Amino acid sequence: MLELPPKLGFYVWIVVFFVFATILKSLILEPTQRLLAERARRTTGTLADAEQAREDAAEMDAEFEKRLAEARRAGSTAGDQVRRDAEAAEHRILEAARQDAGRLVEEVRGRIQAETEQARVALREEAAPLAQMAAEKVLGRAVRA
Repeated sequence: MLELPPKLGFYVWIVVFFVFATILKSLILEPTQRLLAERARRTTGTLADAEQAREDAAEMDAEFEKRLAEARRAGSTAGDQVRRDAEAAEHRILEAARQDAGRLVEEVRGRIQAETEQARVALREEAAPLAQMAAEKVLGRAVRA
């Protein structure tokens, strides 16, 4: 039953309880709370670091893609320039070849014309004696020209 005023043992138990609570608090509760707080700080810090690293990686990836696209455009432009240069060189070479061929054709035509003229002169010189000879054979007598 309940006694009023309580016996001395009751007060002793209350004091023992508070002493025990203080000891538990200093030996177990506070170190555990500090450990949990440190773990939370590290976890939160690590998560923040991981998120920052993820953002940095995304930025680097975007920068890489941008530079890769620029390099592709530059390569394409350079390829187009090389192709245009090659086409221009081909055009120059073909034009030079056409000009050389034209000069050669004109030279050959000139030679043919000169040889033709020489042949005509030679034939004209030989035509009169041949005609006289043919007439003599046909007529059977000497013919004077």
